[in-house]
Amino acid sequence: MASVGLDLWWAALLSGAHRVVVLGTSADAPQYRQALADQMAQGQAVLSGLGYAGVHLQMVSIDTTAPDALARLDAALQAAASTPPAALPTGRFAITNDKRAALELALQHLLDHAPSLRAATPPEALALPGAAPLWGTVQVDAAKCTTCLSCVSACPAGALMDTADRPALRFIEKNCVQCGLCQSTCPEGAIELAPRLLLSRERREPRVLHESKPWACIRCSKPFGTVQAIEAMLGKLAGHAMFQGDALERLKMCSDCRVVDIYSNPNESRITDSGLH
Repeated sequence: MASVGLDLWWAALLSGAHRVVVLGTSADAPQYRQALADQMAQGQAVLSGLGYAGVHLQMVSIDTTAPDALARLDAALQAAASTPPAALPTGRFAITNDKRAALELALQHLLDHAPSLRAATPPEALALPGAAPLWGTVQVDAAKCTTCLSCVSACPAGALMDTADRPALRFIEKNCVQCGLCQSTCPEGAIELAPRLLLSRERREPRVLHESKPWACIRCSKPFGTVQAIEAMLGKLAGHAMFQGDALERLKMCSDCRVVDIYSNPNESRITDSGLH
């Protein structure tokens, strides 16, 4: 039971099946049943949101220890078969072994033929129930984000990216798997996940989620870090005994200028042959 998923269910529906029924029994781990039920709810929400009428995905659960288990199963299957929904438009693509790639092929076919997208005012996005592990966006609190890019390093799907010429955080929604690693990694708590399916072309294109002004070294004016990051660091260390006076000002310098300032500042304590000065 745990080996099936939305990629297989949609592939079956786009190959001529009218409905996919998944059987869960009391012998299956409850975590498996819940995970599949959540994924089925999300898949059905997408189909309904795109304008495909009827229930195409259904889960049937039975207690195998009950004496009438087979009778209940037969009744559930008969009920599912008695009112089948209309078949979805047949797909003309080959399903691959890559689950994510297969899911994207099926989704694109559904988008190409979606009744709701041919309406006068088509929806821009579909809200998905629960914590959708397949699609969603990342929301960044601009007041908290310092553009430290820790989230970029943590993202396993390449959904979050930096830029080469300026401190900015970019995002490709198509790649996001809503794993939550960016959210748990962010030191400022500036990231939240929002399950949804974006229907526009923007879903496949990188967009800027947040951009910061670079901080200029107070000694040589070379940009390093971001204004928000440096100001946040100064605020947190302002009362620390080790960062008073020149030491605190040194945090406003780039790494090269900090070294120069340490050796050129006459107020800096240093050890010489004649003792501590």
